[in-house]
Amino acid sequence: MSRNFRIFLISFAISFFFWGGVNVFTQFFEDFITSEVYLVSPQPFLAQVNPQVLQNLRKEAPEIKAESAIIVKINKLANEKVIFEKNPDQILPIASLSKLMTALVSLEYYDSSSMVSISKEAVEQPEDFGQLKVGERLSVENLLYITLIESSNDSAFALSELMSKEAFVDLMNAEAKDLGLADTYFADPTGYQPENRSTTRDLAKLSQHLLNSRPEIWEITVNPEFKLYDPDGIFHHQLLSTNEMLDEFPQIIGGKTGFTTEAKGCFILILKDKRNGNIFINVVLGSVDRFEDMRKLIEYAL
Repeated sequence: MSRNFRIFLISFAISFFFWGGVNVFTQFFEDFITSEVYLVSPQPFLAQVNPQVLQNLRKEAPEIKAESAIIVKINKLANEKVIFEKNPDQILPIASLSKLMTALVSLEYYDSSSMVSISKEAVEQPEDFGQLKVGERLSVENLLYITLIESSNDSAFALSELMSKEAFVDLMNAEAKDLGLADTYFADPTGYQPENRSTTRDLAKLSQHLLNSRPEIWEITVNPEFKLYDPDGIFHHQLLSTNEMLDEFPQIIGGKTGFTTEAKGCFILILKDKRNGNIFINVVLGSVDRFEDMRKLIEYAL
């Protein structure tokens, strides 16, 4: 084999791998831009991306009737990205989503084994859940289960009374400030008052904080039902979740419902995609059909 022929073969091989690598990189880059950037902000990139790639990867944005909605995706490296939003900074009543902050303050400032005597004022809170009795004694932990699974106003109010409702609400607002929830305000621990307000963006941020620092809150919420016993092993309550979607999606790792006439339907649902470890925080506020809106968000996210 002549020297010139060997040089030709070597040059050909280098060129082959070089151009093959460029083509692979180009395809990867187009896919990345489309899936990671275009789906959030399409217009600046429309002209630069291969039309066939767009046709294959474009997703139809869900039609959400809720006044506000957001999906935040968190990957295994803890990088977060908003992949869908509708009026994410609109400040709206949040109803019983307030109870997530009630749970956080309770865990931060109480011993979970501390006993609480249920007052007449707690029992008189407006609601249809909980069915607590005046004089009944329950632990902070038990009250958290009732608050988060059945969304009981009675139990949420009882938790605040362990120090005083006013001091407890002050701590709720202090926690919101510390977490950078600039558009969030609490007037009571139950969420019944329409002055309890936030945004879907703030609530997604709160949800992520709870995932990182107080995952037990979300672990409680995924119980479709729960039999509650006191420390002496005496049965107290049969709890049934207000979240009717728990049996629909095995990816659910947390959720909280809320409803009042002023707030309409409110809902937070957190899912983990077991295929890749991605976590999706989905929030809707001001919905006339919170469960249907949430289904649309989940289908879009997954």
